[in-house]
Formats: sequence, structure tokens, C-alpha cells
Amino acid sequence: MSREELEKLTATKLREIAHEYSDIQGAHALKKEELIVAILKARGEPIKVAKKKPTQIHEIKKHVRELKAEKQKLLEAKDRKKLSQIRKQIKKFKRQTRLLAGQKAEKAEKAKQEAAS
Repeated sequence: MSREELEKLTATKLREIAHEYSDIQGAHALKKEELIVAILKARGEPIKVAKKKPTQIHEIKKHVRELKAEKQKLLEAKDRKKLSQIRKQIKKFKRQTRLLAGQKAEKAEKAKQEAAS
């Protein structure tokens, strides 16, 4: 199976495939992308990971504020389906800001340690 075929499978199916390889430990705790990479490594196939370009935190927070305003309108309109989608988007963006903040803190700590050396 190629990477594209593996991406079409569910995480449950990927876990079943991962259990066939003794190299993969703790498959039940891995996320879908991690499972795909682990399976490809176990097979010895080349791994191409496409990195997303990180955006700046303030841009993401601006977008979250816009979504929150839209969320308020949907609450008044009682549109539950779109409201659920908006909540998921807000959650995704908040996770992304935390990730970027963590990376920024790591870089600052590393620079601080290098300066002290």
C-alpha cells in the first residue's frame, strides 16, 4: 500500500496493520499520521512529511476572534450544525497557537542557554 492508500484508511484499520509489524510499539496510542509514518518506516519505504507553514500567533488569534463573533450570531440563530463546526475550528486554532507558543518558548530557552555558554 502506498502512502495515499494508507491515508484513506481509518485509524482503527491502521492500528490493525501496525500490529502486524513487531517494530511498531504502542500502536494503540499513536495518531493517524504517526501510524502512517510508523508503518512506512517498518516497511523501509521512504517517508515524505509535508510540513505546514506555521502562521503567526497574532494572525490566528485574530481569526479566532472573528469566529467567536460568528459563533455568537449562530447562537442567536440557533443553528446547531454550523455552531458545532465553528466550535471545532476555534478549538483547532487554539491548539495551533499553543503549539506555536511552545515552539517559540523552546527557541527562546535554547538561545538563552547558548548565550550563557
